[in-house]
Amino acid sequence: QECAAVWRFALCAPAAADAGPAPVFQAKAVESALARNLSMAESQHEIVLILLKKKEFAQAFAEADKIFQMEWPANEEPRLLKEILGLSGQFLKNDQGPLGLQLLEKNLKIFKVHQHQAAIWKEMGYLHKTAGNDDRALECFKKAQQLEKSSPE
Repeated sequence: QECAAVWRFALCAPAAADAGPAPVFQAKAVESALARNLSMAESQHEIVLILLKKKEFAQAFAEADKIFQMEWPANEEPRLLKEILGLSGQFLKNDQGPLGLQLLEKNLKIFKVHQHQAAIWKEMGYLHKTAGNDDRALECFKKAQQLEKSSPE
């Protein structure tokens, strides 16, 4: 439930400013859209936690995925990373590692920063390792390592 705090905090303190000044009306529209997304993501997160508690795992997966299908500015990627890692951990905690893995695999494409991609590959490696899929886990950890090596300092 610490993930929800990520969304609530964002409503009070937006992420880093975007590059360059924008006209006031445009900046207000962007802020408004971001605030709306953050509020929706917070509600979505809570829905997922309730569905997990109710053991409605397939529905929890579908609701979790909605967070990552929303339109997010690039500077929100760290927040999304924290959320996806937290949710995959919640699935694992509920003995639903395969759904956590599916959430990671499906949404890997939205992450553009190599370090964030590496974190997701590592998480996929942990989930495969936990499931006893050592060969696949090894592939994931190697992919994470490649991304970390190619990532700018």
